[in-house]
Amino acid sequence: MRTRLLFLLFLLASCARPDTASPEMGLVEPLGGAVAPGKELRVQGYAFDPAGVVKVQANGQEVLLPEERGKRLVHFRFRLQAPASGKVELLLEAEDARGNRGEKRVPLVLDAVPPRIVVERVEREGGLYRVYGRVEDNVQVDRVVVQVGGRYSPLSLPKEATVAFSAEVPAGAMLLAVDAAGNRTGRRIP
Repeated sequence: MRTRLLFLLFLLASCARPDTASPEMGLVEPLGGAVAPGKELRVQGYAFDPAGVVKVQANGQEVLLPEERGKRLVHFRFRLQAPASGKVELLLEAEDARGNRGEKRVPLVLDAVPPRIVVERVEREGGLYRVYGRVEDNVQVDRVVVQVGGRYSPLSLPKEATVAFSAEVPAGAMLLAVDAAGNRTGRRIP
């Protein structure tokens, strides 16, 4: 019995593979990888490794907080200044507790074009207007908001390059659209 147990342990030990996989990394912000040229942007992401992540760098600068080091799933955030023109590539590097290193190159789209609000139809009923249309962007529409006075009411819409909307608003209300890079545009409702 003891011999079988030793043989089983030897067999299991010979099947064990050393950890050679590098940490996995991903970004959750900026949305769609879009940034406005010349603006400072907030970057947020994560890194995962079963052995624990001990280092995360962005363009050579450490971005992992000390309290996150060694955890299997770590969250990181930092600010980045986007250039006014040209290509932007973010280099993310991570290292696990066993010394395995990985890198990920993330291209960022320089988006200087604000979204476009297209009003397709307006119906008036008393003092209210029903507005139907769409918002288009070359990368991604982040949000559409109705502003009435000092009050902002977001419309529940998907985050896509083109989103259809309908809203019931009083005269003088503003439709505001923001794209993934933070570019804004507005349109007053008659």
